[in-house]
Amino acid sequence: MTAFAAVVGLGAVDGGYFPGDWGLATVAFTLVAASAVLVADLPRPSRLELAFLAGLAALSLWALVSTAWSPGATAPVLEAERGLLYVAAAAAAILLLSFREAFSALLGGVLAGAVAVALYALATRLFPGRVGGAYDPSSGYQLAEPLGYWNALGLLTAVAILLAGGFAAHGGRLVTRALAAVSLVVLLPTLYFTFSRGALVALVVGVIVQIAADARRARLLASGLVLGVPALLGVFLASRYHALTTPGDSLTTAQREGRELATTLVALALVAAAGAVALHLAERRLSFSARAGRLLVATVAGAAVFGVVGALVAAGGPVAAVERAADAFRESPPAEGGDLQRRLLSASGNGRSEYWRVARTMVSEEPMLGTGAGSFEAHWFGERSVAFHARDAHNLYLEALAELGPVGLALLLGTLALPLLALPSARRFAYAPAAVGAFAAYLVHAGVDWDWEVPAVTVPAVFCAAILLARSRPDEPPWLTGRRRALALALLAPLAAVALVAHVGNRAAAASIAATEAGDPARGLAEAKRAVTWAPWSEEAWQLRGEAELELGDDRAARRSLARAVDKNPESWSAWLDLAAASRGQERDRALDRAAALNPLSPEVDQLRTNP
Repeated sequence: MTAFAAVVGLGAVDGGYFPGDWGLATVAFTLVAASAVLVADLPRPSRLELAFLAGLAALSLWALVSTAWSPGATAPVLEAERGLLYVAAAAAAILLLSFREAFSALLGGVLAGAVAVALYALATRLFPGRVGGAYDPSSGYQLAEPLGYWNALGLLTAVAILLAGGFAAHGGRLVTRALAAVSLVVLLPTLYFTFSRGALVALVVGVIVQIAADARRARLLASGLVLGVPALLGVFLASRYHALTTPGDSLTTAQREGRELATTLVALALVAAAGAVALHLAERRLSFSARAGRLLVATVAGAAVFGVVGALVAAGGPVAAVERAADAFRESPPAEGGDLQRRLLSASGNGRSEYWRVARTMVSEEPMLGTGAGSFEAHWFGERSVAFHARDAHNLYLEALAELGPVGLALLLGTLALPLLALPSARRFAYAPAAVGAFAAYLVHAGVDWDWEVPAVTVPAVFCAAILLARSRPDEPPWLTGRRRALALALLAPLAAVALVAHVGNRAAAASIAATEAGDPARGLAEAKRAVTWAPWSEEAWQLRGEAELELGDDRAARRSLARAVDKNPESWSAWLDLAAASRGQERDRALDRAAALNPLSPEVDQLRTNP
């Protein structure tokens, strides 16, 4: 239930992307951990588990320490707060896994939660205008809700597909295998409608890792080949509906095609369930030799190798293929009449080469300590060559090196490697291959996107990691009793307290933004003052206060507040822009010049110059 609630709850609030949602999630995980401490006779945690928790905590602490050399405190503090959310999630999962039955339940909860999110997302495509708000394909047609980002939704469904494959192949009960097979009919079409190339690559890597890690890989392959057919057929049929894959058709057409596809998917789900029943009965009544299993694995591996070699030959050889892919990666994706299916065949990085160039510049500028947690956005504004916004480098590992230096990168890589080290001892758990495949998919995808900033996809990865780590525990009598139990609770209490304080400040800032944008600057000012009280280090809180005061016509108060904001973060171009709007004469010109220097491609600066 914890995993299901976490995935659905975070998914429902834009994937947990915004800081206002982190505090309550952290408190919830902390309460789950505290409950486990109170009611369970917990075994001694393994060294790998303790190292994983310590690594996540150290990474969060290092982000907080980077306030010492960051231009402002807001971004590092927020990065640390998000890191605490992952610490709390890992602690809750590790403590829950003291119950033997929790191993399957935790992975099952992740899968069920992801299926629930995918069902809603798919319903917005199949029932447009009725689910998910107004029908507006002109604003983009890649499936993204409720997470708000198609690549994040694509990764979550890819993780769920890998887990569903494990349950379908190795589920101990018929109903488990049937439900897993049915879930594939939901998940694969959802992944397809995201048109996320990175998620597809991550899924392929995850499948390879899962097969390699599974001692019963012949059973996994046979199950996948049988039960994957209805889901793949659903994807093929979905691709035939023009109004569902290409923006621009009328609502009536989209609704008609959506109803047709929904009916087809229901039928395919029934076929998948029947296939699971047939496969289950066949395995119980028929005996397959180890030689037959090896032959199946060899056949699938040979077909895969043949396909790769054929693709390389068609591309002119491996060198030509790499060069062509590198050139295509630097290009923008083709806009072929709005048909998003063509996007899946494009190798374009969609601007990632430019993001990575700026991140490499940050590394060269500050090779030892980095430029500070959360500082990519400011450097992007100053060094970008294209006028669009980016907050993250779209590469977790490069961004960690750029912002937190070698120490931060070492903490990140060392922590994320620990679950992989635990795999040998975890393999006796039937679903461990599925967990490691899902975790590997996350690690790969994080190298090309900003998954770390989306808790709805990172928390499931943390849960998969905890599954692997918990299997490395020594087989000893209960360990967490008496004083150790009290000590564990004493460690969890400050985590909850810090999360609550952060929650109040973040919620106040979010409420200030919403109120001011809604035309209620008086309430916006009140909420901004509350944000200043609870987060006095935050230049953002002072900037929000100044913006509300500016809307109220109190230019003098606005200048004072905005001056505090730029004093706390001299590299905030938007704070300088607001200060210019509240100023006159030379002070205004100096503020505009500073904003222009920090963000040369800003249209807002030019607009304010021409419309004083």
